[in-house]
Order: sequence, then structure tokens, then C-alpha cells
Amino acid sequence: MLVSIDELGKTSLYPEVIRAITRGDRSAAELQVLAAEDLCKSYLTKYDLEAAFGTEDAPPAVVSPLLKKLVKTIASYYLVRMANPNVDIELYRQDYEHALELLEDIRDGRNSLALPYAPDDPSTPEDESAGSMAWRSETKRTNYF
Repeated sequence: MLVSIDELGKTSLYPEVIRAITRGDRSAAELQVLAAEDLCKSYLTKYDLEAAFGTEDAPPAVVSPLLKKLVKTIASYYLVRMANPNVDIELYRQDYEHALELLEDIRDGRNSLALPYAPDDPSTPEDESAGSMAWRSETKRTNYF
């Protein structure tokens, strides 16, 4: 996991709030963090996800504080949605929506992360390492006289 439950408890939600929401079940909190990571991965497919998120056996090769913050924001929202003892859920909803907007901007090339792009797969004709390069054209114009 990119973000541990302890780190989430130090920077986003108080540990006692996490314990109250999950009723002391750390695995419930871990599932929400994993869901948040998967959501981020779904937006960031052009990046090298193993370098950014690591694997079960290896930590991330590149640490992005912004990516960690996005994961923590989304995980916090998922936890608060489970039950909200003494928490203003509207504040977390706004943070969650902002995190999704930022992920969309990164995906669409209007913003970027300091992460390496996915490596090229030599077995395909496309260059997957091209990053944010995109092609498009305007609709062909027809003139009438």
C-alpha cells in the first residue's frame, strides 16, 4: 500500500476517528485505502504504476507527495462515508470531488505528476511511453457559395 493506516491517522483523520468508524478493525480501513489507490490508478494509466504505487514485494520507486495526498483524501472520504462520528462530511465530500477533478486534469494532460511514464511494450506497435501526447483534429469544414 502506498499509504498506511498509521500515516492516514497522522495526516488526514485522527486515529481515534478511524478506530471509531471501523470499530477497531484495521482491515476495514485498509480496504478503503486500497479502494482509493485503485481509483487513482484508474485515472493514471499512462504513468508507470509500479514505480508510483509499488508492488506487494517492493515499495514505490518514486514517491509523490501529491499522489499520497490524493489517496489519503479519497480514503478519508470513503472512511467518513462508512459512518461519520463528529466529522463534517460535507468538507470531506468537497475534498473528494476536488481530488477527482485533479485526477481528471492529470489524466487529460492539463496537469501532471512528477512520475515516470509507463514503459513501452515492445510487443505492441504503439509507443506506450509517449506520455501525454495526443492527436485529434477539428471537424472538416464544408463551404457553400
